[in-house]
Amino acid sequence: MMDNKLNLCLNPFVKIAGGKALLWGVLGIVVATATSWYSGFHYHGLLHFGPAPNDAWWCYVVEHLVVWLVPALLFFIGGLLLSTSRIRIVDVFGTVAFAQLPFILMNLFTLLPPMQRLNTLDFDLPPSQLLNQPGLLVTLWFSLISIVFLVWILVWMYNALKVSCNLKGTKLGVLYTIVIIGSDALCRILIRLCY
Repeated sequence: MMDNKLNLCLNPFVKIAGGKALLWGVLGIVVATATSWYSGFHYHGLLHFGPAPNDAWWCYVVEHLVVWLVPALLFFIGGLLLSTSRIRIVDVFGTVAFAQLPFILMNLFTLLPPMQRLNTLDFDLPPSQLLNQPGLLVTLWFSLISIVFLVWILVWMYNALKVSCNLKGTKLGVLYTIVIIGSDALCRILIRLCY
C-alpha cells in the first residue's frame, strides 16, 4: 500500500493523463502565474528563477507559457521521432503541464520573508559588501531548499515523457536530458525578450 502511494507521488501519470491532466495543468499554470506575480519571482528559464527587471503582469504570463510550451513541444517532437507508439499531443502537453504543478508550492515558498529578501539584495556589490548584507545566509539557505521543488518538477517531467511517449531505456534518458537542457536554454532566450 505504501509503495503504491509513493509510486503515485513520483509518477501521477499512471492515473492521470490526456485531457484531465491538461485541464489540471492549465489551471495550475494560471495559479502558478498569479502566485509568481504576487511574490515577484520570475522564471528566467525552465531551471532558473529570481528577480527580473520587468514586473508587468503579462511578463509572468509569457514566462509560464514559455516554460510549459517549449519542453512540451520538444517532448512531442522527440516522441514522434523515437517512439514506435502513437503519440497524442494532448497527452504530452497535458502531462508536462501537470508536471509543473509544484511551481505553485515553489511560488508560495518564495513568499516567505527570507526568499522575499532576494528581491532586495544588491548583487552588484563587491563580494565583501555583499556578504555583509543582513540576512544573506538565511536567504541563501532558503533558496537552496527551493531546489527540492525543481527536483520534484524534473522527476514528474521525466515520468510525463516516459508515459506520454511510451519511451524507456536509453531513448528516454537521452531525449529527456537533451530536451531539459535545450528547453532551459531556449526558454532563457525567449523570456529574455520580455525584459
